[in-house]
Amino acid sequence: MTEHEGFHFSVVEAAILEAIDHVGWYAYLWFPVVYREVLNFPLEAPDEQVHAAFGSLIRKGALQVTPSKQGEIPQWGAAHGALEVARNVLSLSLDLRGGHDPSEPL
Repeated sequence: MTEHEGFHFSVVEAAILEAIDHVGWYAYLWFPVVYREVLNFPLEAPDEQVHAAFGSLIRKGALQVTPSKQGEIPQWGAAHGALEVARNVLSLSLDLRGGHDPSEPL
């Protein structure tokens, strides 16, 4: 068992981590509306489902605040090992091509 096997993500959660890694953390791109085109966010999941996935990622310890200086806007990023697992989930979901509910873990 590797240190990364502790993370289990839904396709939505994995796509969020990948998008944040690619674009960076900008809250206005996620809330109150998910700007899919700007984020290159591939899923058609409802915004509410995407927003709920943020809470799940934080509870799992996969999405963490990075240290910032006082007065700066906090940035969020993937925890160590989480992005690798997320990419594996997304790769597997592409292989399944629509045969999987994106809200359920793979």
